Amino acid sequence: MNFKRIQWIFLFAFLVFDLVVAGSLFFQNRFTISNSNPNRQEMVLKEMKVDEISCKPLSNQQKLGYYIAGSRSGENDKLDSQTSKLHDQNYRFSSNTLVSTFDNPIKVDRHHPEQRLNRLVKNAHSIALGKEYHYDAQLSDYNTAVYTQRLAHQALDSTDGQLRFRINSNGAVTGYTQTYLENRRILRPEAPIISQQHAVTWLYKHNLIPNNSQVRWAKLTYTKLLVTNSHDQNVYVPTWVVEVRTKNADTVQHLRVNAFNSTIMKSSPDNVNMSSIDK
Repeated sequence: MNFKRIQWIFLFAFLVFDLVVAGSLFFQNRFTISNSNPNRQEMVLKEMKVDEISCKPLSNQQKLGYYIAGSRSGENDKLDSQTSKLHDQNYRFSSNTLVSTFDNPIKVDRHHPEQRLNRLVKNAHSIALGKEYHYDAQLSDYNTAVYTQRLAHQALDSTDGQLRFRINSNGAVTGYTQTYLENRRILRPEAPIISQQHAVTWLYKHNLIPNNSQVRWAKLTYTKLLVTNSHDQNVYVPTWVVEVRTKNADTVQHLRVNAFNSTIMKSSPDNVNMSSIDK
């Protein structure tokens, strides 16, 4: 096969990808919902208080966001190319995930593992491309310390770009799994997104926040919207993730709202069980 023909094949593949994305975004935007009336939101917040739903002050600031495309790095890609620098660990790739075990466990404070791990993550001989990850306390717990990549200065709420450190019962990190999102590019100019207050009141109006509960936090992230078949490119959108704890049952749930059009996402679109890989 000559080189010119290969060029045409790649050009055609990228054109197909762009058409698929453009079509999806067109239909998404047909149903875009703007921020509701601030006075109406204040009324809803009062209704929530009557229903014994507590939450911290919510911002009604309207920010800007992007549609962003990217692909998950794997063997023979950018993440793999950086592993030759790694020392004092054994690693392998499994389903485009780097799985590593340290030669010697690293002691951490289980309440604040980032105090030790931040230095480790920034060391290129310990973590490949570590400077692109930031600690996420809201995704972490006593058994796992989670670092995420950033898209447009917001956390990537996706298993496509995470560092997950395993913490054993002795408070020592034994290893980690790592995924990396590469080939990131903005698909269209920035556009307004709904506010934090709008996202929470929208969930309440759709009966997703039960009475006698607590909205513990609501943060803006980027979540996978769709997957295309063109070079495994994915599309990510700004998404409000809201954690709600039911006081009586003491159960916790994470609710997601598309920040462009207020569409409620039933669950994380790439809710992959990483535990089998972590072990």
